[in-house]
Amino acid sequence: MTLNMKNYKGYEKKPYCNAHYPKQSFTMVADTPENLRLKQQSELQSQVRYKEEFEKNKGKGFSVVADTPELQRIKKTQDQISNIKYHEEFEKSRMGPSG
Repeated sequence: MTLNMKNYKGYEKKPYCNAHYPKQSFTMVADTPENLRLKQQSELQSQVRYKEEFEKNKGKGFSVVADTPELQRIKKTQDQISNIKYHEEFEKSRMGPSG
């Protein structure tokens, strides 16, 4: 087959036609007794760590949250909204009941 810009697909910087394009395949991991044991052990360790963190922070009234750029953006937006609401209420109170 002659390849052109309309019928080729690139893979690892090499051109292929649709019929010979390398297929992505996934390998299954067998549920061997050892793999099941490792999975269960991993889940138990995760639960233990979670419980330790929970117990350590219990009663402090807060939980630790990563300060991501998305959370910073949300906080800034909330602060802006709060500021606008505050100024609206302030202006209403200055105008009196007829304002």
